[in-house]
Amino acid sequence: MLKSGKTPLLRARKLEKLFDVGEIYLKLEGLNPTGHKLDRIAEILIKDTIAHRFKKILADGSLNFINALTYFAELEEIEVIIPIFRNERWKNKKIKGLLLDCKTMEVSDKYEAYVELAEKNDCYLAAEGYSNTHISQMILEELTYEITQKIGYEIDTIFTQFCYGYTVTSIYNSYLKGWLKGSVSKFPQLLCGTWHDFDKLYEYYSKPKNKLHKGTDAPDRDITVSSSVFQDDKLLIDSYNAVTETNGEIIKVSENRLKESTRLLRKHEQINVSQQDSYAFAAFYEQVISGKLKKGKHVIILNEGKSSVKIEDMKESVEFSKEELVEFTKDWLAKYSDSTQETADAISNATEKGFILMASRNNEYEGICIIVNTGFKDFIPSYHLAYIGTDKESGGRGVGTELIKRAIDLTDGNLSLHVDLDNKGAKKLYEKMGFKHCYNRMLYKGD
Repeated sequence: MLKSGKTPLLRARKLEKLFDVGEIYLKLEGLNPTGHKLDRIAEILIKDTIAHRFKKILADGSLNFINALTYFAELEEIEVIIPIFRNERWKNKKIKGLLLDCKTMEVSDKYEAYVELAEKNDCYLAAEGYSNTHISQMILEELTYEITQKIGYEIDTIFTQFCYGYTVTSIYNSYLKGWLKGSVSKFPQLLCGTWHDFDKLYEYYSKPKNKLHKGTDAPDRDITVSSSVFQDDKLLIDSYNAVTETNGEIIKVSENRLKESTRLLRKHEQINVSQQDSYAFAAFYEQVISGKLKKGKHVIILNEGKSSVKIEDMKESVEFSKEELVEFTKDWLAKYSDSTQETADAISNATEKGFILMASRNNEYEGICIIVNTGFKDFIPSYHLAYIGTDKESGGRGVGTELIKRAIDLTDGNLSLHVDLDNKGAKKLYEKMGFKHCYNRMLYKGD
């Protein structure tokens, strides 16, 4: 079973109210093991390393990519070797691992240098932007599948951060496969945030004489490009074609827009994302401000986005006993709690067939959510939110909202709940989150 993937796709209802552009969904890739979308790729590359019977892997690329590979390599006892070339002092400060000193190495073609080093050290090669392009694209197709499984293929726009182009091409390929099978009638617009003046960049690197992987640097100083980006010319062209064929756009984002974007996500949806990873949302925000975004269904992929409230599924945890979970539930529900026996019964069901969610902030637990399995498929919803409670000191901090969001995500919205008739605050919150008052429950108590 893979440790990466299956990350939450949350409905951003407060942003919907703010922007009035229809439905907005946030794909939170920060819930991967090391907190980044690249975990999906790294985990499979380590599996491929083992399949090819290597004991070592030569890894290079962004800090997130190296960290992800290191994490999964350690789980499988694979040794990670990271080359350090000239002008890469940052690796000494930020990377924990075996650094291979290549500062005196003459490099005219970096890919050839990687191949030479991998062969010399008997390593599997995993260099972001240079190798394993097909694997990276294939794995990220699963990300699109997770999105469409939740909300269907009828999506109007998908926003992502444009870097190497893996995500853009994988989204397009996923939709293309769906179209060939007859399950897709339209493609979403692919809109990408980046720091490049992409049109100039594409114009330069699409010319046969100017292949970046041959070591040529762009002479035009107006073209802002990191030397680690667009190493695969075919991937660059495929990415560009995917965007243009969906009537999409690659949007250059300013630093001020990035700052605004991080603040908006934190303020309105309590989503933490670094400024460096705000390009996808910043591109969305740019489209909203310019009036280009029509009402519809919009998905924003946040490579390292995660809620400021940490939500954990505790049903397999040994951290708390059933008795402790019962006490948390009764304390945090206060006057709305049930008997110890009823609460324990619900927790037993949730442990076996449902979900037990605990919310924490700054390593302090502040809320609990018990979701039981009803055993039905169509008669009533398959899952029932039996209990949700928060520490009274956490009121107004969004803990309850985050628990409900995760409950909806885990159950694909196939969820019911009960609310006391006099608990008007809770009823208002549930209605805001998409629940509707359908009927009153009556219990037989005798004459």
